Amino acid sequence: MNQFTVIANMQSPALYINFGNTASVRLFSELINGDPSQNTVKHLQTASQDFKDRLHLLDVIGERAYEMKKYFAQIPTGQHYLFLPGKIEDCIQIYIYAKQLSQLDNVTLKTTDLEGIYPYLYDHYEVRTFSGSERINIGVYDKTKRVCRFCGRSMPDVKFSQKAHAISESLGNKGLVCREECDDCNHRFNETIEQDVTKLFQFNLILKGIKGKNGIPTMKGDTVSITNETKTQFNEGRNTLVLKVKDMPDSQDPQVILDSISKQFNFPNNKYVPQNIYKCFCKYVLSLIDSQYLPYFKGTIDWINEAPIKRNLPPIWHYEVSSNNVPFLAIMLRKHNHKELPFCWAILNITGLQFLFILPFCSRDKYKFVGKARVQFFLDGLKNAMPNINLQPIKCNGISPDDLKINASFNIPQDCVEGRDYYFITPNKKPTE
Repeated sequence: MNQFTVIANMQSPALYINFGNTASVRLFSELINGDPSQNTVKHLQTASQDFKDRLHLLDVIGERAYEMKKYFAQIPTGQHYLFLPGKIEDCIQIYIYAKQLSQLDNVTLKTTDLEGIYPYLYDHYEVRTFSGSERINIGVYDKTKRVCRFCGRSMPDVKFSQKAHAISESLGNKGLVCREECDDCNHRFNETIEQDVTKLFQFNLILKGIKGKNGIPTMKGDTVSITNETKTQFNEGRNTLVLKVKDMPDSQDPQVILDSISKQFNFPNNKYVPQNIYKCFCKYVLSLIDSQYLPYFKGTIDWINEAPIKRNLPPIWHYEVSSNNVPFLAIMLRKHNHKELPFCWAILNITGLQFLFILPFCSRDKYKFVGKARVQFFLDGLKNAMPNINLQPIKCNGISPDDLKINASFNIPQDCVEGRDYYFITPNKKPTE
């Protein structure tokens, strides 16, 4: 099977096409050249009106035609696109091609998120990006040929009957699925490390109204319960965040009430093991990368599977940028043998929060990146590429469960109106006898 990549100056600039037989080659020759007998297709093409008028030729390939026709139709008439052999997945390479096309057509490149960092990444890393809004199945389609990425077993020793989400479904991922995770490992991770991630981010999930497998969760603490009420969506066009707090002051003064609930709340039902957070982040990466890289991460997989023990790990760095709530993972894989840099690191977006982390215990790494000098060398390269990003380290090597604690601070903007934008409801007291 021959694979090709189409790149245009668009928001989603890559389209992947598989040529399974000679007939499909003739079809695309006719589509692009207007002549099925002309087998050679030039790399640089123009989206002419004649070309767009021939898009109906794709109808013979069935459902696959919809995505292709939509992609080609969105290229502005007269602009250029590239038709390149192979499946180009490196986002930096795609970005560079798209940038060259935008310069050729004298138009503004729509995909600008990588503008500041792409020279650094292009020198050192291949980049793969995955969004929970996409529908992508990673791994072998035939169940009888699957090997579990995390225990190494295959059928009939294990089954692959359950849908294993590559990033936890509870975080809002609906489309990224790892076919090569057996039912046993899927169940084990759901009950351990993935549970811890869900517990840690549960408040953010409620606040953003992100639905998991069982809808939007409710969070209960020592003195408070929090839920995102969807019933108000019909009448008011928005959800309502509901806090039920014990020992509310007997007052009608909003400021007195706000002062009383602006404090730290403890959620003992949301205990989590810090190291499990790191393990789960790495598990997401190993669910999505191409299987050819998995042998380099045997030590990482062994660490993910082991019982909690004290480990010396690199930090996880948190930083804030404007981002949407859809789970998003960018995976960087080093493309040279200069081992002063980690072989693999990633950026994970959860509920609009970004986390940057190195995958530990990789056989392609000479260093563990836990010492101050090694970590600083890595950070210096990132800071030069992302000067406006403030990376805050988070230690995630602890193995004892921590209670989730939330420091809450409430205020009411002056343009908000009680009874329209917020409500204080006092439960009816039982009558005294």
